[in-house]
Formats: sequence, C-alpha cells, structure tokens
Amino acid sequence: MSLPLLLLVTALAPPADTVPLSLEDALARARTANAAVQAAEAGSAAADARVWQATRAFLPSTRVELQGLRTTDPVGVFGLKLRQERFAMEDLALDALNRPEAIGGFSTTLGVEMPLLAPEGWFGFSAARSAAVAEEAGARRMAGAVRLQVSQAYWNAQWAARSVAALDTALAAARAHTAQAEAMERQGLVTGLDARMARIASREVEIRLEQARVERDIARSQLATLLGMAPDADLTLTDALTTSVGATCVQEDCDLAGRGDLEALTAGRDAAAAQARSAWWAQLPQVMGFAAVVHHGQDTPWGTGSGDWTVGLGMRWALFPGLSGIGAVREAGAQRRAVDAQLEGARLQAEAEVRAARQRVQLATRALELATAAEAEARTALEQARLRYRTGISPVTELLDVQATATQTALSLWTARRDLLVARAALDFAYGAHDR
Repeated sequence: MSLPLLLLVTALAPPADTVPLSLEDALARARTANAAVQAAEAGSAAADARVWQATRAFLPSTRVELQGLRTTDPVGVFGLKLRQERFAMEDLALDALNRPEAIGGFSTTLGVEMPLLAPEGWFGFSAARSAAVAEEAGARRMAGAVRLQVSQAYWNAQWAARSVAALDTALAAARAHTAQAEAMERQGLVTGLDARMARIASREVEIRLEQARVERDIARSQLATLLGMAPDADLTLTDALTTSVGATCVQEDCDLAGRGDLEALTAGRDAAAAQARSAWWAQLPQVMGFAAVVHHGQDTPWGTGSGDWTVGLGMRWALFPGLSGIGAVREAGAQRRAVDAQLEGARLQAEAEVRAARQRVQLATRALELATAAEAEARTALEQARLRYRTGISPVTELLDVQATATQTALSLWTARRDLLVARAALDFAYGAHDR
C-alpha cells in the first residue's frame, strides 16, 4: 500500500475505541447486557428452580446418615450390642445390665421415602410450574420494555445529532447574514442597525447550538447506559433518522396474544387456582411409604458388625392445626380472585394502550407530512428573502425572521421523523410484538 493511500485510510478509519452501532446491534446488546433484563431473567431462573424443589411431592427422597458414638448408658449399650450381634449370656447379669462398660460403634443408614398420596404437594408443584411460566413471561415483557427504551434512546440520540447539524447550518447562515450586512453598511446601502440585528440573531443561534450539543451528549449517555456501557462510550450510530425503518404492527396484523404481562397474569391465575387446591388438600391426610437399610459397625462404619432393614407405610394428618387451615384456604381463594381482577383490568388497559398507540402513529404520520411540506416552503421562502434583502427590497429583520423560520421547520422535520419512529416502536410494545 502506498504512503498517501495508507494515510487516507488511517484518516478515514474510526478511532479504535469508537463503537459503530446500528439499531439492531443496540437491541441485541441490550438483550444480553441491560441490567433490568438480566435481573428479570435471573428471577425467571429462580422460579424454574422452585419447580424442581416442588418435585418432592411425587418423587422419592433418599438420605444417608452416619453416626458414631461411645456410651455407658445401659439402654444404649444393650441396644448397640444387640444391633452389632455381640450380645452374650454374661451381658444378662444384673451388674452388666445396670453398670455396663463403655462401648462404641457406628451406624450407617440408607433411607428412602416415597409420597403415595400427597395432593397438597401435587397442586403445589402445579402452582410452582405456573409461577415459573409467569416469571418467564414477565421477563419477556421486561425485554420488550427495554427494547422500546433502547429504540427511543437511539432515535433521540440521532435526533439530537441532527438538531446540532441543523443549528450548525443555521449559525453559518446567520454569520453570513452578518457579514453581508456589514459589507452593505460599508457601502452605505444600509445602516449599522442591520449588522447589529444580524449579530444578535447569530448569538441566539449560537446559544441554541450549545444547548443542542449538551442534549446530544446526554442522549448518547442514556443510550450507552441502557446498553450496559460506560456513559462516555464513543458511539457511532449508523442508522439514519429516516422513516424507512418499519414497525411490526403498523398494519392490522397483530393481536395481544403474545403480550408478556397478560401471559404472566394468566399463568399467575393458574398458579393461584392450584395454590387454592393445595391449601384445601392440606387439610386431609397424606400417605407415604418408607424403607431403610442400616449397618451397625463395631470399629469402623462399614467394618465388622450387622445390618437390618425396615419398610413401612405412614400417614400424616394434622387434624386440628388451630384455624390456620381455614385461613390458608380463604387466603388462597382471595388471591385467586385478586389475580382474576388484575387480569381483566390488564386486558382492558392493553386494549386502550393499543388504541392510543395507533392514534399516535396516525398523528405522527400526518405531522411528518405537514413538517415535510413546511420545510420545503421555508427553504423556498429563505431564498426569496435573501434575494429581497440583497436587492434592497426588504429590511434585514425580514431575512432574519425567515431564516429563523427555516431553522425551526428543519428542526420540526427531524422531530417529526423521530416521533414517528418512536410511535411505531411504542405500537409494537403495546401489542407485545417483541416480548421475547
């Protein structure tokens, strides 16, 4: 590569720490790096773990116990010798029974317990599973909300950058007007008032430009924060602020079926119903089977000794635990009714949000049409005002007023484009199109 070409490539290449970022790149990064999304997914994982914990209602549980002891307790010595198969005739002597010598040993137990009839646990498992579904749907809704926030922040940052560019152009034009007025003053064509008015207008634009630069930096910092990056990250936003970026639900092709908060409440209703059944069945007995194999060692846990086994059935029934059982059933029923009411209210709210979002898209579309026409008219008017002032037909105040109008219409056009893109993203969010 020749030296001039190398220098050109080096000059055009972005700095090493600059991050090129399209909107899709930003959305993908937020999916994995945004703190709110990560927290919601962790909560969903915790709910999944609780489902595993609830499997004790129908799966066997095993335990292993190892115990070592040394004792002179008469009952303990008698039992240890029997279990270790070391009991002899001399151990039946009264002195040996009442004042035995110290003896030690080990007991190793392998036990299994299997629920046979435990409806409380079965419905508890169902409630845990529905709660996990609700958490997962809530996490997807959070991801959709973050997607909306990132879209808004991205287009706000681009709008702020375009505002800076428009005010840069306006400042250059104001300074050109000032230079023109000063030249005409030197020629005796106008008074010094024209140049003074032009300088005032130039300074006003300069103030607005400084404010716009600050807003641009703030908008970029907000976007970087949503993406889990340092607020001062050097971002290069590559998607232009145009309305060619479409939305998923602009046409009548979406419904509320995939909206995460509604799915979460539906699953929450199922969880509440299962919890109510679990609370009712908790008042009835539970039946379980159990088995255990024990080895009684003399000197080591698994050495010389003997073993035994036990199998059996058991029933557990809290016949009268005060009024706690009645309270648990009533509480579960009330929670179910509360979730039903929340779900119905959420559905109505979702329908209202979709309706409002569609109206905002329609309004933003119309506003963009009007802003586009106004900006074109303002550019034409500015050319006419420049010609009128240059030929002495109109005062400088007319030119400055038309220039201010042209600047404002340019800013309004960029604002209308931003508003339409944000309104489309909000419509997608209202439908839950990106709750995944």
